Amino acid sequence: MPEIARFSVETAFGSYQLDTLLGEGGAGRVYGGVGPDGPVAVKVLTSDKATKDRRQRFKNEIAFLLRNKHPNIVSVIDHGVVQKGKITGPFYVMRRYDKNLRQLIRGKISPQRTLPLYGQILDGIEAAHLQRVVHRDLKPENILYDEGKAILSIADFGVASFTDELLATLVETAPTQRLANFQYAAPEQRTPGTGVSIAADIYALGLILNEMFTGAVPHGTDYKSIGSVSKEHEFLDPIVSHMLKQTPADRPTSVEAVKVMIRKYQADAVALQRISQIDSTVIKASEIDDPLAYEPPRVIDVGWHNDTLTLTLDRNVSQGWINALRSLRSYRSTMHAPPHAFRFNGNQAAAPATAQDAQNAINYFKEWLRPATEMLKATLQEAARAKEVKEREELRRQRQAEERQRQVNQSLKF
Repeated sequence: MPEIARFSVETAFGSYQLDTLLGEGGAGRVYGGVGPDGPVAVKVLTSDKATKDRRQRFKNEIAFLLRNKHPNIVSVIDHGVVQKGKITGPFYVMRRYDKNLRQLIRGKISPQRTLPLYGQILDGIEAAHLQRVVHRDLKPENILYDEGKAILSIADFGVASFTDELLATLVETAPTQRLANFQYAAPEQRTPGTGVSIAADIYALGLILNEMFTGAVPHGTDYKSIGSVSKEHEFLDPIVSHMLKQTPADRPTSVEAVKVMIRKYQADAVALQRISQIDSTVIKASEIDDPLAYEPPRVIDVGWHNDTLTLTLDRNVSQGWINALRSLRSYRSTMHAPPHAFRFNGNQAAAPATAQDAQNAINYFKEWLRPATEMLKATLQEAARAKEVKEREELRRQRQAEERQRQVNQSLKF
């Protein structure tokens, strides 16, 4: 990495001293240096490359990375505009990583370490897809590695395809735009006028999976297989072959589909993900994300009329939370208003209560709120564990059926 004459860039929130050129490409230059909180990398869309189209794409990239909270996608710390002699243009700041996947591959990754690392790449790309962003330029150079935390993160969304909901501008990568990187481009990306979808990322992921094990990018039909370097991971070869189908429709339809194929053989190798109900971030599918499992509702109003007590909560409660409340094993209550006596409608709970008992009923109800939330969380966790066991058993059954079919077909003679 060549050192350069030190210069600084500033924003409203910080100053960054840059002294190294980390890389240069079609979307500008990346500089290394230090900021208020430590080492940083600064990506600058320089004036010589800042066409109107590229400026709009750069804006979209910043908007997406600013929102990102997923550990396997880089995040923007800060952004601004630099004007330092020949270096002018918009920039964004991210924390500096130790190396990229290309350097890891060159240093050779052990087979036992490869699949867990690849699982992180799948998580990053799937997180983008779940947010309706297609990377379209996935390659080892765009996958950064934090040695201290052993985390891989996807970078460089400069030519990504964003949906209208995520666009900071109205620009989208046209089907006719060709990428500078052809080694990892899917067949449809090499043909002008052809639409590019999630399938292109799946293709690149197949190339990268094979390369991480073998050190070679598979092209053609007689490429170096994973099984030739790690018999234990031979099951990945048919998966790679499926991902590298020439026709996009013949490839796995999603990253989740790739994960399911891997999980048939190593259930712990990869984890499924989904969008959280709480904050719309991408989380593990096994995580509990019902807001009522973490924070109990609060009573914000009460009323009594004709021997009926009505309590208004700060939000609607789910049937699961209501069931948890009615399942409490230890509680205090009035004679006429135990947990099972309350009837719920949206954010209101009502139960019989005499004028003398109304205040006690309110006090006891408030005591039940946190235990009910804890009960709901425990119930959801148990359901998630049971689902995981069921899914693993189904994957084991599928794997055994496929193996049986293979053995029978090998034994047949004609």
